[in-house]
Amino acid sequence: MLFHATWDFIESTEDLERRHVALWAEWQPPAEMGFVALYIDADYSGGMALVEVEDSATLARCMAPWLPWLRFTAKPVLPVEESMAIRGEAVAFRDSVELTELLSSG
Repeated sequence: MLFHATWDFIESTEDLERRHVALWAEWQPPAEMGFVALYIDADYSGGMALVEVEDSATLARCMAPWLPWLRFTAKPVLPVEESMAIRGEAVAFRDSVELTELLSSG
């Protein structure tokens, strides 16, 4: 499953920054996780990643070491082609139901 994860730094002091940088140098992501993209905001306020994982536990395992410094959001994402096909199915369903059918059943 593909996730778009973002984070914001919640606190920064020189000592915390040293600790964060030292941990990053030693950290390895879970073996069952693949980074498609990984970026830090140019103003150092946060960052984003596009990651491929099999389950949410793997994603949680990846984020857990960084919780003292970062607040995360993670949303599953779809390729636009797949998303538009799903939306097309939904439109077709809605179009197949007559408004008069809905009013008469209520």
